[in-house]
Amino acid sequence: MATKLEQIAGAVTKPEANRLGLAGVFGLVAPLAATLALFKASGSIGRIQRDDSERLWIAIGLVLIAGTMLTIATFLGGEGESARAKRWQRWLFFGAVAFTAVGFGLALRLVFANAGVESRPQISATLNPAQSQLKAHVTASHLRTDHRLAVKVDLATVAPGKSVDSLHPFLKYGSLPLERAYMGPDGDGDVDQRITLTIPPGGAYTNVVIKAYTGATNQSCRELAAGADPGTACTILALDRDRGGR
Repeated sequence: MATKLEQIAGAVTKPEANRLGLAGVFGLVAPLAATLALFKASGSIGRIQRDDSERLWIAIGLVLIAGTMLTIATFLGGEGESARAKRWQRWLFFGAVAFTAVGFGLALRLVFANAGVESRPQISATLNPAQSQLKAHVTASHLRTDHRLAVKVDLATVAPGKSVDSLHPFLKYGSLPLERAYMGPDGDGDVDQRITLTIPPGGAYTNVVIKAYTGATNQSCRELAAGADPGTACTILALDRDRGGR
């Protein structure tokens, strides 16, 4: 009787090989959770998914493989395993460490590289009903500490035979500068600027043109980003010919 009880107690308390426990589940989810937490903390997952989705999925795939290898290694652990199982367990463990390091390193690279990519500025603007006052809101993000956002506001005249959709639509000497502003980013690399201007009456001007850019010079509004220059943001508001007579 005592012998039978000892056998039952030994079967209950003795660890066995090939049993998946809590450690195996943790090994499966921990690398992926750490990588996703990195993207979440940086707030860059959406941008990376749009701009560099291929390397993002490679990083996630690597940590998923690492988690699977850790789970299998845990499954092979325990007393009673064969020498071959022990070798496989060691190789899987070291492989999981390598895959985790590469995947997490790629994730870090994506986060830091994405943090230095500037977006084209954004502009929203309106004129009052009399077209005598302009209100504009200009924002930019991900600026380096030594970079700046430049804003230009001009009265401009569309050249004969052209429209505001042309590549260079305005007369070179048919504009009146109203505002020039140059401002640096805050601690998060963002710029948020509101502008209120009085529009002078008179003149044959056809539009109010607002340009915002972070590159060395402002480009044509239609040009796409080139290299490190994210391009020039433009808002063009039409002016009535009789605006000064209201």
